[in-house]
Amino acid sequence: MTQALQRSRSKTAKQKKQTEQPTSEAALTQRIPRTLASLEQPTDPPEASEAETTVDEPENSAEPEVSAEPVPKKSSRKRTARSQPKDTPATEQGMQVICSQSQFYNALAIASCAAPAKPSHPVLANVLVVADANAQQVHLAVTDLAMTLQASFEAQVLLGSEITVPVEMLSGMVKQFPTGNITLNSQAQVTKPASEEEQPTKTCSMTLSDADGKYEIRGIPAEEFPPIATLKAAPVSLPTNVLREGLKGVLYAISTDETKRILTGVYIQIGQNALKFIATDGHRVAIAELSTEGISRKRRKQSGADEPTQFPISGKALKELIRNLADSVDAIQLLYDAEATRASFAWQDIILSCQCIEGQYPDCEQLLARYSFDQEVVLEKSGLLKALERLSVLTDKKERGIQFRFDGATQQIHLSIEREFGKGDETINAHIPTDMTLDIQFNLKYLGEAVKAIPSSGIKMHLKQPDYPAMLVPAGDFNNPELETEMRHFLFPLYKQPE
Repeated sequence: MTQALQRSRSKTAKQKKQTEQPTSEAALTQRIPRTLASLEQPTDPPEASEAETTVDEPENSAEPEVSAEPVPKKSSRKRTARSQPKDTPATEQGMQVICSQSQFYNALAIASCAAPAKPSHPVLANVLVVADANAQQVHLAVTDLAMTLQASFEAQVLLGSEITVPVEMLSGMVKQFPTGNITLNSQAQVTKPASEEEQPTKTCSMTLSDADGKYEIRGIPAEEFPPIATLKAAPVSLPTNVLREGLKGVLYAISTDETKRILTGVYIQIGQNALKFIATDGHRVAIAELSTEGISRKRRKQSGADEPTQFPISGKALKELIRNLADSVDAIQLLYDAEATRASFAWQDIILSCQCIEGQYPDCEQLLARYSFDQEVVLEKSGLLKALERLSVLTDKKERGIQFRFDGATQQIHLSIEREFGKGDETINAHIPTDMTLDIQFNLKYLGEAVKAIPSSGIKMHLKQPDYPAMLVPAGDFNNPELETEMRHFLFPLYKQPE
């Protein structure tokens, strides 16, 4: 309707200029449609002239606004926008690397273990890829801020640079490449800001290619990746078999309750010639002490000046350490920075660093020193473990208790479990004091995990009474007889006061 009104106003203006008459009967007839012009007009010409005048006044007043003012403004703005030159992004060439697909994938598999399940920032879901032209190596790093895993491998680095890309996508893409060489290229585009107060915008990407295909992954600039801390400490060389054996003996006892943060880690003590590991969740305690000089040498007494290095480390980091520590590794370098409260483990081309847990770890040995035992039972580990696995079928989340009855007369241990939906009984032979008769109840899950952690063919159970903890120690043949090992596993019973 607005466009029709403007067209009608334009025609009226042209007709007025041609006739050069302000108001006439002929002009009025031209402005009325033919269908209406054929009709007889009941009104007098003066009245029509007055109506015509009232209609022409808004037309004449609106005519300069349409023809003069808006059109020049729009055209001037368009000319101004076209006259401003657009800044084209400057392209920066990044890395140029030729590497082995298998080495690249293996390093990614190790580094990706530190990736958080729910990253708090997009860059924490990325892997930092650094092409080192001087060392002719590619360094990878992934972190969740508490733990950082770094892995390196040799490559042909033609041009060095760094970039971060999503670790899950990169790992999956490298896995699908065929065995052979992969060419890595990275590039970045920098857009200058419109004003000096703003920062330049940088977008980067990495390209992976081989003889058959080419893929591109968008990334985040390496400047946004959290800085990797450098520890100021002298490295301590630890035998790999000692470290692995000690951690396997205690990791089962750590707590999974994040509200008890200090109990989610393992307390490590590094003495002059021994390593000690302590873990507890409040229901059980595991202590393992191993000599770092082998079974043929005795531990030297520690002088008062040489205090042991001790710190609690996250159980998650230690589990990743055990999982990625190959059997071919003979020794591992441990660095502990007391000021930064951070520790790192380095072997081959891998570095695992983690933040130590803050807080005072409970003195478990002092707590357990008040318990004494007067009964000792010796039994085979395999027989007990099989009986526990069969009876575990009858456990549920609410009730995990299993009843033990030690019978010295028959030299047998009777295990039983009873629920509303079923019950089970097992009997195993053992060496029991002839005058011993004891009924005690344990958490089946906790007991089974402690039995699995004992590195020997037999087990010694030290007991006293139903409301006292049981102490389990290795007996018989050890899995690693060359190691001098001392382990103690304390398990508190499920005990109810008699009514």
